[in-house]
Amino acid sequence: MLKEDILLQLFKESTSGKNYDMGYKIIDNDLVSSVNVNSEGELICIDGFVISENLFNEYTTKIELDASKKEVFSTFCSCADYEKNEFKKKNYVCKHVAATFYKALEELINHPLFNEEETTNEVGINNGRLLEMLLGEKKDKEELKLDVYINRKEWNDDISAEFRLGIKSMSSNSLYILKDIEQFLVSLYNNMPVTYSKNFTFDTKYQKLSTKDKKLIDFIEMLKTIEGSNKYINRSSAGAVEGKYLNIPKYLVREFFSIIKDHRVYLNEGFFHRPVEAEILYEAPPIDFDLKLIKNEYVLKSPNGMPQSLGSKKDVFVYGSDIYIPDYEFCYKISPYLQVFAGQKVVLFPIEDEETVLRRLIPQLNFLSSKVTLSKVIKDKIVMGSCNFSFYFDREEEQITLVVKVSYEGCEFNIFEDYKEKIVYRDSLKEAEVISVLRGFGFEDIGNRFYFNKEDDYIFRFFKYEISKLQEIGEVYYSDNFKGLKSIGSKGIKGDIKAGKFNYFEMDFKIGDIPPKETADILRAFRDNLKFYKLKSGEYIDLEELELNKLLKLIDAVAMKGIEDNHIEIAKNRAAYIESFIEENEVRFIKGKTELKKVSDKLKNIASLKFEQPKGLLADLREYQKTGYNWFKTLDYLGFGGILGDEMGLGKTLQTIAFILSNEGSKSLIAAPTSLVYNWVSEFEKFAPTVRVAAVNGTKEEREEIIKKLDKYDVFITTYNLLKRDLDSYASIEFDYFVLDEAQYIKNSGSQNALAVKEIKAKTRFALSGTPIENSLMELWSIFDFIMPGYLYDEKRFSVRYHKRLREEPVVIEEINRLIKPFILRRRKKDVIKELPDKIEKTVAVDMDEDQKKVYKAYANYAVELIEKKVEDYEFQNSRIEILSYITKLRQLCLDPSVLMGNYKGESAKIEALVELLQQSIEEGHRVLIFSQFTSVLKNIGKRISKEGINYSYLDGSIPSEKRMNMVKAFNEGENSVFLISLKAGGTGLNLTSADVVIHFDPWWNPAVEEQATDRAHRIGQKNVVEVIKLIAKGTIEEKILKLQEDKRKLISEVMGDELSSGEGFASLSEEELLELFSM
Repeated sequence: MLKEDILLQLFKESTSGKNYDMGYKIIDNDLVSSVNVNSEGELICIDGFVISENLFNEYTTKIELDASKKEVFSTFCSCADYEKNEFKKKNYVCKHVAATFYKALEELINHPLFNEEETTNEVGINNGRLLEMLLGEKKDKEELKLDVYINRKEWNDDISAEFRLGIKSMSSNSLYILKDIEQFLVSLYNNMPVTYSKNFTFDTKYQKLSTKDKKLIDFIEMLKTIEGSNKYINRSSAGAVEGKYLNIPKYLVREFFSIIKDHRVYLNEGFFHRPVEAEILYEAPPIDFDLKLIKNEYVLKSPNGMPQSLGSKKDVFVYGSDIYIPDYEFCYKISPYLQVFAGQKVVLFPIEDEETVLRRLIPQLNFLSSKVTLSKVIKDKIVMGSCNFSFYFDREEEQITLVVKVSYEGCEFNIFEDYKEKIVYRDSLKEAEVISVLRGFGFEDIGNRFYFNKEDDYIFRFFKYEISKLQEIGEVYYSDNFKGLKSIGSKGIKGDIKAGKFNYFEMDFKIGDIPPKETADILRAFRDNLKFYKLKSGEYIDLEELELNKLLKLIDAVAMKGIEDNHIEIAKNRAAYIESFIEENEVRFIKGKTELKKVSDKLKNIASLKFEQPKGLLADLREYQKTGYNWFKTLDYLGFGGILGDEMGLGKTLQTIAFILSNEGSKSLIAAPTSLVYNWVSEFEKFAPTVRVAAVNGTKEEREEIIKKLDKYDVFITTYNLLKRDLDSYASIEFDYFVLDEAQYIKNSGSQNALAVKEIKAKTRFALSGTPIENSLMELWSIFDFIMPGYLYDEKRFSVRYHKRLREEPVVIEEINRLIKPFILRRRKKDVIKELPDKIEKTVAVDMDEDQKKVYKAYANYAVELIEKKVEDYEFQNSRIEILSYITKLRQLCLDPSVLMGNYKGESAKIEALVELLQQSIEEGHRVLIFSQFTSVLKNIGKRISKEGINYSYLDGSIPSEKRMNMVKAFNEGENSVFLISLKAGGTGLNLTSADVVIHFDPWWNPAVEEQATDRAHRIGQKNVVEVIKLIAKGTIEEKILKLQEDKRKLISEVMGDELSSGEGFASLSEEELLELFSM
């Protein structure tokens, strides 16, 4: 099969560029009504009918292709263009024939006669010729050149051209006159050689025309086509071609000279006595003018005369020995001058026309010529030259006004007025451009000035960002009455920190010469994220000005209360933050840094501080635990609270017990989840038996009795639930220390837990949590609001300042880190326990069988329809609980459809995969923990593995705390090989180091919760490598949950400086993210 591009190239050889393109246009307009392809022997015949573009005629076309020679054999069309050219060029292709070929091309490509399976010899010959076609004419062909000679008939100004032809290397004098243009065209189109002398024969087989010459040939063809169309209308006029002459119509003179601009051109008969080479220039001819005032008359001359115009349009000119093609405005304006100076050499204007001469004539002369000579008397009457601008800002009451003055050679005047002493040649375009710029900025011109009636925010932004654009145009001035942008500068900012009373610093500050009574308003504007503040004087101050911005950021971050007379109080717990801020922002305007350093050094050097390990502690603290103990003691010494955020298994309980033991005689309260209360009691008995501990439990009356006996106990341990019920019993007590275990229980600041713990009075508060942030920054605020109320501001301000800006402004993370770093101690097992075995994590993808897939997909589609409907009806935000139920059911279908569908008879792919994993692990001597959020699924797992003879332990939220401890002890002592655990009930507070395989049967939104569960086994006391396996159903919501975890994992890592991150949970998902969960 012959390739399409070769067929096209083959046919294109026979087609002129113009008809080639016009043929495509006919195809685009769908004017080829029919095409029929037949073959006779080696000849392929294409018959077609083409409708004319005016839709009145239809032309018959025919093409014959020689398949063996791969060439066009013959063409035919019934149109006038084909009739006129068929004898001039063999196999002429008009636009209708071209269109017929393109229409038939698809059928030709697949035609059996064009088959590549030819003899090797034939293929070689044809491909060689086709390659020549594709690459164009041979490189070794000699290039020809055409020189053009221009003639002009003096009696009617008609223009004609004649040509000389030769090899490109020949000199112009050696070229041969083209005596018969028609003969030349016929020989060109039909590849017929023509002999011009014994030394030169024109033969396209060995020679080629340049691109510029081909354009000239196309122009000649166009003239002949026009002549053919008009031959019945204008029989008396000369033909386009007369022997060696090409007659140029007067209305096409400009087009002709544009075509030959790259040729060597000579001005010949009618211009000079002999041919003179001319250059074609796209510019105005360099004419000159001389204007003088002589005896009350203005005398205008053109010393070197006017140019000669060519053609009826007078848009091409000969001046000197060159040809000029200027823009049309010049052609229009020069026309009357040609007429006037044609009859006289000097033009006189009476003195009465002086105003017109000076204001209008001279500017027009300057437009037409760069060589205008004026006498001194005339120069003294006018002002010329470039214009300069000046901008004068003033204030009229509350309005900003602007007067714009323009200056020409020292003559300055209002842009809306005239200069009265002399005639000024104004640059109207440039002046209009400046006026347009000002209007674009919002200035309104009334009378002879501009008014700037805009809002303060707009005015401020103009003087901060846009005034420089006016300064680029001209000089900008401000009156004494004008109040614009006030610069404070680095020298205008001052701050002085001193030791204050009790537990805080004092700082006095100064903002330039601004009255102290306005500084509170300035800070308020800064907190509202405004970019400026308008002083009562009317001036604007830029709140983003570098040093001022630093001061305002610092005051905003550390001021305990409001500002009073440029004075603020700062809590000492802000010392490390202030010192870090000063260092990172290169603050130089603060004095009194020594006071800060005293406090911050103690915080920074916790590891080097030595507090004696309390007597009576029955444990040897590891080095990192000693650091934790020192951290407790340092913060307590400074009067601060803190968050111990160590990973699970690093002994947060032991470090806390050591701290409480060290404070002999102190009274402490510990709140913990129900499952951990007795774990705390047990740990105190084990490590600090001298501390008197009471678990506050039992009935209301029993708990009240315990609380009343405060003097008999050192530590009360209670649950979050019981604490809420006993607030009245604690109301009269002030504890020395209040510790929250698993402090994420108060992550919701509005929850009963959070509100209750903040009611308890205590001198110092600490929080223990491996995951102080699970879903958002606001959780961290809630815990800080417990340990140091007000340190992270109030809830609304923290949300606006940090939480809402977190995604858009990365700098927020840096600021939060500075604030919280001194008060959070967080270590990872891999960094501090070198002897702890490795933890190997892997994800096992399980493919559901067809029954389970069918059930899953049907419910997913159903849920998507419901959710999309809610999005369309704007009910999405109010339907999150309902949508959560869809997601929960979808997750359960991944695990075991039978928990939702009583009649489901299929298998659970994940349970079957789990059975295989368990059998293999038990055979290899491993002990396994299995976590799931769904107790119904856990129970089904229990039933299934029992059938395989696998014994297991089971723990969920229904099992009492004391019984849990016994179950954990029994498992660690070797009872059963598998422990099924509800993630919520057993994910924290359990020590299960006897297990070395952890299987997460289903993923949870919060990977930190999964980490806590894993840490039941991967903690101090573990002797084996722990393998952590996540079972994931392929192509389901479980894969999407894993992806969401990764997408949102950065938050805790960035804030806590830890690679563990929880990501945000379901509540933070967008509409798009929710819908993505349901896709397969």
